[in-house]
This record gives sequence, structure tokens and C-alpha cells, in this order.
Amino acid sequence: MNFERSGEQTMLVETAKDIVDEYGESYFREKRLADEEPEEFVEDLADAGFFGIPIPVEYGGQGMGMLDLVYAIEAIAEAGGWDAVAKFTLNTVFGGVVLSKFGTEEQKEEYLPKIADGEMDWALGVTEANTGSNMLNTQTFAERDGDEFVINGEKAFNSGLDQADGYTLLTRTKTMEESDRRTDGLTVFLVDPDADGIEYEPVDLDIYWPAGENTFTVHIDDLRVHESQAIGEIHGGFAPIFEVLNPERISTAAEHLGRGWWVLDKAVQRAKDREVWGEPIGAHQAIQHPLAQSYVDMKSASTMVKRAAWAYDQGQDNVGELSNIGHLQAGNAAFEAADNAVETFGGGSAVADYGIAAVWSLARHQQIAPVTDHMKLNFIANNVLDLPRSYGR
Repeated sequence: MNFERSGEQTMLVETAKDIVDEYGESYFREKRLADEEPEEFVEDLADAGFFGIPIPVEYGGQGMGMLDLVYAIEAIAEAGGWDAVAKFTLNTVFGGVVLSKFGTEEQKEEYLPKIADGEMDWALGVTEANTGSNMLNTQTFAERDGDEFVINGEKAFNSGLDQADGYTLLTRTKTMEESDRRTDGLTVFLVDPDADGIEYEPVDLDIYWPAGENTFTVHIDDLRVHESQAIGEIHGGFAPIFEVLNPERISTAAEHLGRGWWVLDKAVQRAKDREVWGEPIGAHQAIQHPLAQSYVDMKSASTMVKRAAWAYDQGQDNVGELSNIGHLQAGNAAFEAADNAVETFGGGSAVADYGIAAVWSLARHQQIAPVTDHMKLNFIANNVLDLPRSYGR
């Protein structure tokens, strides 16, 4: 792998930063404090083609790869647009990547151009209150009725559903007992979030969450979908969901990187500007060393995330290993950078105008979402080190 940015990637990074700079820090601060999505900014990203980066050219995308998407997400967040980058995981990954690989020709033609142009928002329905990380045990069930399925169940912690035009929904179409393997009997459907049979209610969160993006509990009661709405094979839904796990880890790791760089830069500047006892606080090793360690950790994590994205683009067998390592490292590095920024700002870190506590909160939460650090380590232990499973036996 060549770790130097290509000309196209450099252009992506520079364009991303230019778009963020056009709005300025005050714009993002005002949107964040008002809990409003930065719609104008998102529209400009869409107009510049960012949401279509990994979507094939024949469906309106840029025909690029996950590595290019990582560079873009990291650059946008690092420049100050970190409140909006979750859109890439929701729309580009949950919608664009899944449909690009598993959608029918009709689904691709109908939806991918709209995702690439930013005309469609997307959401993912996988997590359930009683299944957690064990998505194979999903209780949402789709029962066949002729050429339709009738779906009943409940999903938890679904982000952005109130804005979504499309909803990737994981169901069981066979019970676990009827299936030959644990991974059989799952089916993914492309669903209209506003269809009859779907109701959702917001979850009140006690942490900072991206401005304007709400999280919901979803109740599904006799929702009817046509078999043509299946993404991938009936009963073979583990493939498209499993496929989304690695790009989801990669894209959210890129979010970590961008936010980590942003908050580290704020901390370094604070350490230079803030004077106590006649000299900058950054002159003291108690401030210097944690910030220097965060820089080291962020650089290391950035390299690993890009290596994972490159492996995904190349179709390498070790992409699961690298994606989990990259997400683990990026999450820990970003949180430590934010935590060190809290120490550097002291009591000032709680001032909403600065955004330090907001990034700290996001970074901490994303150490458990989309998957906990423990499950990432389980993957490495079981699939790389060939140690026996400690769960699900």
C-alpha cells in the first residue's frame, strides 16, 4: 500500500476543508447549540459529490473507494464539520454500499442516484433491546403471505429515522430452530419508514448527540412488504448485514479520527494561549506529554484505519481484522484526545461554546457504538488468534 495521498484524494481533502471554511466555526457552533442539523452545509457536501464517493459511476456516484471516503470524512470533521459526518455512515454506507453490493438492478437504479445526490437519507434497523450485539438472535419476524411478508417486532437505537427516506431492516424469516446454521433464516428488507405498520418514538439521551439527529425506538406491527423489497436473498440476509459491518466500522473510525484531530488542535492552541503564573500552561510537561501522546496515538490510528479501508477496496481476506483494529484504535485515540482536551481546558471544557465536552461525549459513546470494544477484541481473539469463543456457546 502506498500511504501517500493520490492527487484525487488530495483534491477531496482540500475541497472538503474549503467547504467547511466557507461556513466558519460560528455557523457550526450556532447549529450545535440550537440542536439543528447544518442543512445548508450538508447540501453543499452533496452537491460536491461527497455522499456518492463509493457509489458506482453508472448510478450517479464517484466510483471511488472506502479509502477515499475515509480521507473525506476525516478532513471534514477535522476542519470543524464533525457534527455532520455521521450522515456518511447512515446514507453512504447503510444505503449506498449495501445496495451497491446486494441490491437488484431496479433497486440500484431507483435509489443509488438519489443517495449519491443527497436527495435520500437512510437509516438502519438491526439493534434490538433484548439482543444487543447478538444480531443473529433478532426477534423481528417476517412471515410470508403469498408474494408479501408481514413483519412484526421492535428495533432500538435507530438514528435519523425521522429524516430517513429508506430503511434497511433486518428480520428473521425462519426461526433459529428451522435454520441449518445460525446465520441462515435472516432477510433484509428495504422499507419506507413512513409505511403503515411502522411507528417510532424518540429516545431521550443524556449525552451530546449530533445536532438535529434523533434516536428512536421503532415499533413494527403487521408491516407488509413485497418480496421484491428484499435486499439480497430471502433467508440469506446475514450476507448484506455482515457486509455492512466492516465499512460501518471504517466510516465511523474516520469520524473518530476527524473529531480527534479537531479536539487535539483545540487543546494544543489552548495550551499555547492560556497563561498561568506568567507562562503558557503548555510549558508544563503535565500538559505537554498527554497531548504529545495523543498525537502519537492519533497518527497510529489514522494509519490503521486507512490500511483497513485499502484492504476493503482490494477485497482482502483480512479486512475484518483490520477494520476492528482500526476502529478500536481510532476510538481510543479520539477519546483520549478529547479527555486530554478536558484536562487542558479545565473547567472551561464544560462551556458549550467551545464544543470540547460535546466531542468528549461523542467519542466516549462511539467506543460502544456501533459495537463495543469488547466485541472487537472478541473478534481478534477468536478469528485471528484462534482462541475459543467466550460467548454464544
